[in-house]
Amino acid sequence: MTASTLPPSVARGWHPREAAWARREPSPYAGRAARPLLIGGCPRSGTTLLQVTLDMHPEIGIPRETNFIRELWWQRTRFGDLGDPANRRRVAEWIFGEPGHLTRRLTHKRLDGSEATAEVAAAAPTIGSVVERCLRLHAHDTPRWGDKRPAYSGFIGPLFRMFPDALYVNVVRDPRGATASQLTMGWDEPQVAVATAAVRWEFAIRATDHATRSLRPDQFLDVRYEDLVTDPERQLERILAFAGLSTSGRIVERLAHGDRDGWFRGPHLQAGEPMTAAPVERWRERLTPADVALVEHVAAAFMERFGYVPAGGAAPAEDAVQAIAHCRRAFRRQWRRSRRDEWIRRARYRQPVAAAGHD
Repeated sequence: MTASTLPPSVARGWHPREAAWARREPSPYAGRAARPLLIGGCPRSGTTLLQVTLDMHPEIGIPRETNFIRELWWQRTRFGDLGDPANRRRVAEWIFGEPGHLTRRLTHKRLDGSEATAEVAAAAPTIGSVVERCLRLHAHDTPRWGDKRPAYSGFIGPLFRMFPDALYVNVVRDPRGATASQLTMGWDEPQVAVATAAVRWEFAIRATDHATRSLRPDQFLDVRYEDLVTDPERQLERILAFAGLSTSGRIVERLAHGDRDGWFRGPHLQAGEPMTAAPVERWRERLTPADVALVEHVAAAFMERFGYVPAGGAAPAEDAVQAIAHCRRAFRRQWRRSRRDEWIRRARYRQPVAAAGHD
């Protein structure tokens, strides 16, 4: 497929960042080899598809979500100075001992819990170094490593504090498609599910925009889900070039069309299948006209910028607009609380956080 197969709801041209941002001077890390590659975006926007695809590249390993990195960052004051080997072991035991931390995805059954704990406890004495050692367990036979999580859209600042030389790929999806896909997850109360999902998309965009103020073009790349699934070869070449990974035709062909490794089920079943443009406009089947109007009302400030064409139609009902306002207030409170709490943690935790060799 080519970009010409994009549906009418997705414009070929889009401008996610201002021209002045694209002209910024490179970061001090431009040209550095083996930079960590991090992937984020609004939930249900294709981050798993990109992670699974890039994990097939022979030069990099990127695990499925492991659900401990943000929590470790937020709880870093609990573990004290990591210059003390005993504290590093406490961190490692917490990472591999909590049932909710999906750390088996890191070891491929090569290591048992005690062996993985010992590996991580031997890391350099910073939070970033501990995280890197964990992720290298997955990428043990590849020279590069990365990580992905949709919620990283609100966590970009801490990621770059741990890995100042990191590369970040922001996956964007049509807000109608992302909303429709979120509805299948059952995360939100039915009466406010559409409003909550749409506002979740909006705040992922806003949080990412906030973070890019301090980033440079060699550190950050916007990728549109619709482009990825309709023209995978071209988009993968673009992503691999940004990441400094090999773009040989054979590799790109395998990433785009080869069999995917791993066990896929439930909401991620499609990530194990060949890329297809079929989901791009599936929102038309899943959303009512009223739902579409509500999502477009929420995303109105961003749709043209990312190349999403409004379907038009009647304005959302007054009760739906009120639900949007309520959701936005809740997200703003959460955002302000998280920023306040982070300032408190910074004041209490004075130890270095950057991974060794990445500052």
